[in-house]
Amino acid sequence: MSDAVDLVSNAVRSRLLRDGADALRETEWHLLRVSHLLNAAERGTLPRLLADTPIAELLDVADGLDAIGSPNAGQRLRTATEHLAVANDPGNGLIRADTVANSAQLLAEQLAAMRGEIERRLVEYAVRHRERPVAAG
Repeated sequence: MSDAVDLVSNAVRSRLLRDGADALRETEWHLLRVSHLLNAAERGTLPRLLADTPIAELLDVADGLDAIGSPNAGQRLRTATEHLAVANDPGNGLIRADTVANSAQLLAEQLAAMRGEIERRLVEYAVRHRERPVAAG
């Protein structure tokens, strides 16, 4: 992950640990979710992320991609999520592992092609939405 994205991600994680989940704003959740996805893609843990994360949370990550200005990546994740949802249906247990593996591989390739743009948009989003200090008065 780029140094700038890593810096943003660590700052939000630190705030989460310090202040708790209720203290994070929607913009911070978007930053955290998108950076987590990029990290999983970079480390090769995307199959585990797709297999273990509830569908609703994956859709939240896609919403985060939309929010930062990367709707193509958001749509790619939604497509993968649709395939996972079908594989989760009763009677499809035998195809789930293959669906997860295939969806993760395709998504990893797609994210790799868009990675630079996603990272740039993530940093720009973080800068636009950073907390403004309250003036003492």
